[in-house]
Amino acid sequence: MTTNLNTIRAYLAFPVRMFARSSQRRYIVRWLASLWPGATLRRPQPWLVFAAIDYLNTIDMRSWQIFEYGSGSSTLYWLRRAAHVTSIEHDAPWYERVRALLPPGAKLDYALVSPEPCLRPELDLDPADPHAYISANYPGEGLTYKRYVSQIDAFADGSLDLVLIDGRARASCLARAAPKVRPGGMLILDNSERAYYTQRNAAALSSYQPLVFAGAVPLVPVFSQTTIYRRRP
Repeated sequence: MTTNLNTIRAYLAFPVRMFARSSQRRYIVRWLASLWPGATLRRPQPWLVFAAIDYLNTIDMRSWQIFEYGSGSSTLYWLRRAAHVTSIEHDAPWYERVRALLPPGAKLDYALVSPEPCLRPELDLDPADPHAYISANYPGEGLTYKRYVSQIDAFADGSLDLVLIDGRARASCLARAAPKVRPGGMLILDNSERAYYTQRNAAALSSYQPLVFAGAVPLVPVFSQTTIYRRRP
C-alpha cells in the first residue's frame, strides 16, 4: 500500500516539478496526454526524452534502415515514418503484445531473442564491460544476452541509418552497434545518464558526435537523458 501511495504522489507531483524547470514547461501537456490509456498507440512515439523526440520528428526517415534493441511504441513510430525496421525483443509476453499491434504489411523484421543461462554465473562480471553481455540485474538474473546483442552482426558495417539502444545489456549493444551505422547516421542511447553504458565504450564512440537531451519522458514521472550520437562523415 505504501508503495502505491508513493507512486501516486510521484505522478501528482511531477507536473509541478516540470513547471519548475523552464525548459520542461512546454512538455507538461504532452506528458499528461501520454498517461491516457492507449495514448502511445494512437500517436506512437519512442519512450525517449521529449526534446529528443522533437529532434527526430524533424528528420525525413522514409526508406531508412533502422535497427532497435527493445520494441514497443518506438517500433510503431518508425513504421509510421515509413522506415524499414529490424526490432529485437528479449521479453516473450511483451513481444506477443507488440506483435498484435503491428499494422498489416509492416516493413518489419521482428525477432524474439530470449537470454540464456550464463554458463559460469559465479564469475564477477561487470555490466559496463562490453564483452560481458549482461544486464545490471546480474548476477541475480544469471543470464547472458550475447545472442541478443549479436543479432546486429547480420548487417554490414556502415549499412544502417539509425540504431536505437533501449533494451538489455546496453554497454554490449553499444559496442556492437557502433560500426554498423553509416556516416551521418544516428546511434541513440536511452537513459544515457547511466554512465556505465559508455565508460568502456570510448573507442567505439570515437567517430561520433553526441547530442544530449535531458528532461521528461512519456508515461513515467522521472527526468531522464537521451543521447543521439551522429556519426561523423
